[in-house]
Amino acid sequence: MTTWDALLTQPWFWARPWAFVLLAVPLLLAALRLWRARSVRAAALAYADAALLPFATRLPSPQRLRRALALDLLLWALLAIASAGPRQPVSVGEAGGLHRIAVMVLMDASADAAAASAAPISALEQQRLLLAALCPQLRGERLGLIAYGAARPGGPVGAAQLLPPTDDPALFAHATQQARPEVFADTPASTTLPGLLALARQRLQQQAKGESGAVLLLAGAGVPVPADFDASAMGESLRRARLPLFVLALPGLPPESAALLRAAAQISGGGFSAVTAGQTGADNWNALYARGIARLPVGTIGRAQQITAWRELYGLFLLPALALLFWRERPRRVPPAVALLGLALVLGLPLAPPAQAQPPALVSRPAKLRAEHAAWQAWRQGDFARAQALYAALPGHAARMGEGAAAYRLRQFQVAAQAFHRALLQADTPQQRFAAFYNLGDASLHLPGRTLEAVQAFDAALRIRPGDANALRNARLAQRQYEIEHPPSDLVGIAKRAPPIHHSRFGQQGSSTPSQLRRKPSKQASAPLQQAAPLAPGGQLATAGATAAAPAPWQPPTLDWAGADKRLQLLRDASAELLAQRAAIDTRAAAQEGAR
Repeated sequence: MTTWDALLTQPWFWARPWAFVLLAVPLLLAALRLWRARSVRAAALAYADAALLPFATRLPSPQRLRRALALDLLLWALLAIASAGPRQPVSVGEAGGLHRIAVMVLMDASADAAAASAAPISALEQQRLLLAALCPQLRGERLGLIAYGAARPGGPVGAAQLLPPTDDPALFAHATQQARPEVFADTPASTTLPGLLALARQRLQQQAKGESGAVLLLAGAGVPVPADFDASAMGESLRRARLPLFVLALPGLPPESAALLRAAAQISGGGFSAVTAGQTGADNWNALYARGIARLPVGTIGRAQQITAWRELYGLFLLPALALLFWRERPRRVPPAVALLGLALVLGLPLAPPAQAQPPALVSRPAKLRAEHAAWQAWRQGDFARAQALYAALPGHAARMGEGAAAYRLRQFQVAAQAFHRALLQADTPQQRFAAFYNLGDASLHLPGRTLEAVQAFDAALRIRPGDANALRNARLAQRQYEIEHPPSDLVGIAKRAPPIHHSRFGQQGSSTPSQLRRKPSKQASAPLQQAAPLAPGGQLATAGATAAAPAPWQPPTLDWAGADKRLQLLRDASAELLAQRAAIDTRAAAQEGAR
């Protein structure tokens, strides 16, 4: 986009809107000129001779005054606009921003959609595959999910919001798997399409965080279109709410319902498309997403979130103002042709586009290699502070390992543990995960109250590489230190009421000291560590190559698994009942909104 194209592009923003007060300057100048002319005329009438009065009291012609006033108004208007700082956000394609739109998906989860048919897959599974094909095409849009349908053919139609708008495709895919007819088995009421659209509109207002919104309706055989459905009124209502409706017609949608939905979508500013049985490819979204949702304007908050650079437009007004000033104040001896040529050259100067800051992760390959080499040289020379700083500026798993290792050598164990945590998140192979777990355990063992975290880190490392001697030795040291800090004899009033299996759960639930302990644990772990081999190139601590005799097999803490099982039970407990209760609440809300 050139600068002159940007002149006709909306929206515009102003950095200093108070600068528009400069528009009052030409009016003040015109009033000053008129006052001075009248003062001169009055003085001339008082002192000039009678023969000189026609020359002394002659005022400029009205045409000349109007021409001067218009020139001043134009000049000062251009200067005021330039001083106000007009600018535009760089477009999404130029700045690499996100298209922040909240889209609420209405998914048909009725028994008719889930029923087997002559098609290769059911309509419900087709919807899941279509939505899975849509997610890779998203450019920053957040998808929410409301399932609707009846548990049995002809039964009451319910609604349940399974997910608020999110940009996590894995979470959205999980929510689509939750959309099943069984969710609406105990629906106390029934709703229709106006209620569903009103519910989606209400939830977008509550959860869109100020972003622009849209509704994507997957309309199958179970879509509850009432007999008195007014497509024009519904489309106009959605258009006034700036909530376009996009409809994807599935196999089994009645033609009458398809015609009504097409009319409502077009009036609301959305679109309509249809798929046949078995179609699940990404090209089915060309009409609705590529030429529809992806072109929706971004809201004010979403636009502010995606702006990464500004295109300053003050030059579009400052250059004409300077050219106008040059034309007015040019020497009278300069020919008009030369003045016009200079004016054309000034106005034709292109404005350079704004320089884009390169994201920190996009480091060129040679620069990255030089930085890695400098960090490794600093490590070899023992300058761990400089090595830590250099590794911190580099991306990737190896850099995080080098940063943590340098902090570990500087005895900054908290910083080292955080670096190893980040390295664990960026690990791609089992070897990388083992190194991150191992070094995380070493760093955690030096931190007060983090002994349990060290035990769990070594446990995870041994599950990746069970026969590693160094990990086995440090795991036993960490477990021994934890037992020293949390002896069973320190639990007061608990051993009398429970078997031994429950005694240390109070210590395993967290790394802080339980209130039942008679004495607090020591601030530092006193057990010595088995240090790893020297740091390997790339910033990773070497953890292999031990020659110690094979010890007894490592046994993970039994009580830790008991706590994990309990947490897993809490996560999976009564999920069907929770979804049914959610469906009952949302169905009543949809029915109330539809009646309103």
